[in-house]
Formats: sequence, structure tokens, C-alpha cells
Amino acid sequence: MPLKNRKPDGPMGRTFNRILKVREARTDTQDMAFSRAQLKEFLDNGLQLAEGEWFRGAKLEGVTDALMERLDVAQDGMVDWEEFQEFERLVVDVIAPALGENPTAEQVEMAASGTFAQADTSGDGQVTLDELQSTNKEALPGGTEHIDLVAQLGARLAIDGVDKDQRHDKVARRSLSRNEWVQAAKQLTGIE
Repeated sequence: MPLKNRKPDGPMGRTFNRILKVREARTDTQDMAFSRAQLKEFLDNGLQLAEGEWFRGAKLEGVTDALMERLDVAQDGMVDWEEFQEFERLVVDVIAPALGENPTAEQVEMAASGTFAQADTSGDGQVTLDELQSTNKEALPGGTEHIDLVAQLGARLAIDGVDKDQRHDKVARRSLSRNEWVQAAKQLTGIE
């Protein structure tokens, strides 16, 4: 489903480039990899993860370590574009679940529209950080360690990667439209 070895584009490419602090549209992957320090900086200042919460520093350290352990397949202390693409499948399963191999544009749109409607609990046509975090928490398996933080991380990553029109606002103040959500699902599945 997600296209392996393609150039960094779409929501995942934007996120990868933001972690590296390079142009969001950069597609040259040669020598592109981020370190633990760069990831922590992104979680701290880019996503504002756990902002205003008790033990924020410990939470940032823990999340950074957990993500590096999962993403750094080569275990060389760096995450390159190929390794980062493994994260893509998880994102697709959240915003457009239950897609088979080679889905059509219509199948992707239906799946994405369904999950958007579930997340838009206020029914106002926008999914906010709080709505997405709550939806994520409900979808996580029971017994998930640090469930609130995991749900928050997923919501902040989704909003930051998918949102295009509110880039200059803090993640907590941004929201996603149905169109942004569906377009992201299509990009992630290689439809667009």
C-alpha cells in the first residue's frame, strides 16, 4: 500500500523534513537522517508534546526513547527516510483502516471519511486535537501503557503532518478538515 523507497512527500514526508528542520518540500533523501536529539527537539518544540503537564521532561525523554527504539531499525542512532516509512502503515491504519491491497480512490475516501466522522464528535466539520486524542485513546487496546500520552502523541503527529492551512499556529490550536483528512489518506496510500 504505502510506496516504499519513494521521495519524502505528503504527511509523512512533511513530518520527516520538519524533524530535520529542512524545507518541507525537500525530496532529496541522500544523507538525510535524524538523530535522537532532533526527534526530541521536534516533540518538544514542534509538537509541544505534554505541554503544561507534570513531569513533562521525563515524558519527552520516554517518548523519544520509545520512538527511536521503534524507528531506528539499523540501531545506528539515526533514522533515515527508509526506516521512517515503516511508520506510514500505522498512520494509514488510523486514518483509513481496513484497506486491502491496492485500494481504489473511492475505497480510501470511504474509509477515511468514516474515521473522520467518528473523530469529529462535535459534528462541526473539523477535528480538533482534543477530539482526535479522545478518539485515539478509545481505539487503543486496553492496558496500553501511558495511554493518554500515546493518544496525545498520535493526535499531535496527525494534526501536524496533515494540516496545511494552519501551519503557523501551535498544534493544540489547529484542526483538520474532512478534505485534509481524505487527501492525506490518499497520499499515504499512493492514490495521489
